[in-house]
Amino acid sequence: MTPDANTRGPGAARVIDVDNVGERGGSASVEASLLVIVLVVLLGFAIAGGRLVAAEAGTDHAARAAARVASLHRDAAGAAAAARAAADDSLAAQNLRCAALDVVLDTGAVGGVVGQPGSVTATVRCSVVWSDLGLPSHSAGPVVEAVAVSPVDQWRERR
Repeated sequence: MTPDANTRGPGAARVIDVDNVGERGGSASVEASLLVIVLVVLLGFAIAGGRLVAAEAGTDHAARAAARVASLHRDAAGAAAAARAAADDSLAAQNLRCAALDVVLDTGAVGGVVGQPGSVTATVRCSVVWSDLGLPSHSAGPVVEAVAVSPVDQWRERR
């Protein structure tokens, strides 16, 4: 029979089992620093997600503004210039920065025949800027696209 630590004599060396003492094998400060890093990364992704949702809403608003303004003009060239300015103003009012902004219009009904119904379609694409978030990504984030349609007054004079 093998003697254990309790049955040995008074001069025998005592064996201490580390698992029973309560030592976890790691330092609390190391665990806390790793937790802080993980939380900061998660916070960065949450902010990026919020910015993406805000960019989608802002781009949608800009597309509606561009289509509405373009439908009020009598010629396609004036409608295109006014739509671009309306989209720029809408995005600037919402503090939304785009690395690349593209406004595409379908103004076929603007120069149509009086009495004939029609509509203007505006497509706004915005490449969201994420460079100030500190996330490991490109300076330009995802491209957000919104499409809006606005009717043209069918009884309005056209050129």
